Amino acid sequence: MRLLGAWAIASCAALCACSSSNGANGPRGDDAGDASTNDATAADSGGTGPDVDASGANDGAAPPGDSGGTDGGVPAGWLYTSGAKIYVSDGAGGGTPWMGRGVNIDDIFFCGYDNTLWMTTPDKTLEQVVSGLVSGWKPSFVRVSLSMDSDATVVSWLANPAQYATPMTAVVDAIGANPGVYVLVTLRSDASMIGQDTADGDPEATGLPSDSTTTPDKTKLPTGTDAVYQALVDTFGSKSFVLFGLTNEPGGNKLSNATISAAMSHAVGVIRAEETKMGVPHHVVSVQGNSWTSDIGFYASSPLPYPDVVYEVHGYPPAPASYTYANIPVIIGEYGSLTDSTSFYADVEAKQIPNLAWDFDSYSNCAPDLLQVNQSATNLVPTAWGTTVKSYLLAH
Repeated sequence: MRLLGAWAIASCAALCACSSSNGANGPRGDDAGDASTNDATAADSGGTGPDVDASGANDGAAPPGDSGGTDGGVPAGWLYTSGAKIYVSDGAGGGTPWMGRGVNIDDIFFCGYDNTLWMTTPDKTLEQVVSGLVSGWKPSFVRVSLSMDSDATVVSWLANPAQYATPMTAVVDAIGANPGVYVLVTLRSDASMIGQDTADGDPEATGLPSDSTTTPDKTKLPTGTDAVYQALVDTFGSKSFVLFGLTNEPGGNKLSNATISAAMSHAVGVIRAEETKMGVPHHVVSVQGNSWTSDIGFYASSPLPYPDVVYEVHGYPPAPASYTYANIPVIIGEYGSLTDSTSFYADVEAKQIPNLAWDFDSYSNCAPDLLQVNQSATNLVPTAWGTTVKSYLLAH
């Protein structure tokens, strides 16, 4: 047995594990009767799960195939992966499949409307928008994009917290305060990212995470994007409703699959190590693919060697083949421009693919818009596209 931190004492009557297997390894290795773990520590003593290194990666030994959905001791309400599915833990060694349905919302920049952060209390305004979204549309899943290097004013999670980190933490917490609502906190753009596709003159949302060897500024950003991920874990590590999104659409279509996969694997390792340092359970981490993350097929051939990883697809509209895989869990992080919404929704429901429509913002044109652009936080009027999505959400 190994103590993993205060959360284990508070959440479990007995010492428990806090990790799950990814699509490559099948269900969690620790069976219900074993208190050993698969998290980012030394090799477990029980012999039932894969040993992992200090970053949380499996050493290659696949766990035995216990029943699908076994959570291995994750506290109730936390998400984890098993095989090609995402589950929500019941806190008693089991879980049920999780099917998140929702929308994308913007940060306090409001997709460029508040591009210099001139609004006096943009977080309060955004919280009003969130309140209307949750009460009127009933999502169970919301993707929040941290667009820190996308506008005239560039901000950092690591400096001057009152400018950005503090208000955005309040917004994320406000969303998560709603029972049953999970938040994908995505690092959409940051000054530490590299490899952006500059062909169309709009490189901001196509960054690849950097590290100490690839950082764009060794003096100001000695560990690249690693420090940002560590800070995000420090902020949200105890929050069961948070998933972490590593980036948006890395490289556009300019980077190789191998380059993207290596950067994603490193970033997941950074998050796992910080979670271990804090003594908190694993959060589900969403990794992105190639071709504006419309292609994640290379991950199906070679999944990342970490538990609790999901693979994120974007599509306008998304092709069924882009999100249909037997061995890896998938979420649709952005979708729009549906030509046949009835068939699309029937398909993702049958396959249990969590999905997030683009884009819930009444302040700026970020087409395809779910809301009419009327600069109101309370008068949230759906467009025709928004009406389609709202009907789907309310139906579930």
